[in-house]
Amino acid sequence: MRRIIIAALALPLAVMPALGAEQATPDADLAKFRAAYTSGEGLAYVVIKDEKGEQVYRYGDASRLTAKKDTRGYMLFTCASPHVFLPQKAEDKAALLKAEVVKPDDARFAELDSKYLNGCHNPLVKSAIPNKQASSAPRQE
Repeated sequence: MRRIIIAALALPLAVMPALGAEQATPDADLAKFRAAYTSGEGLAYVVIKDEKGEQVYRYGDASRLTAKKDTRGYMLFTCASPHVFLPQKAEDKAALLKAEVVKPDDARFAELDSKYLNGCHNPLVKSAIPNKQASSAPRQE
């Protein structure tokens, strides 16, 4: 499963056209989003508000690591599919400028986790909230 996720991350970025031989510099307008996106660890949510309401995406450490190494795009996931947001595309940049990154210690994390999973019929997609009950319960032998 992990290999499938990594392959899904690498493929879209690998097929993106090169922006020259040297590494592209990060878009200055997206500095706040980029800082939030590339910091932390584990799963996080990205909320993008548009005319349809809130679009909720999720990403994790593999996407974060890829973004640290490659400034050309940001990989976000819905329950059904990956989405690559390219700052070079005007509509993607506009969406990222409105995006809010929500991490596990944020108040909205549980709400967004529930919203993300609501209606998701993929049995491989699980909650991003760790099962504290299992890890903090006293062990019975």
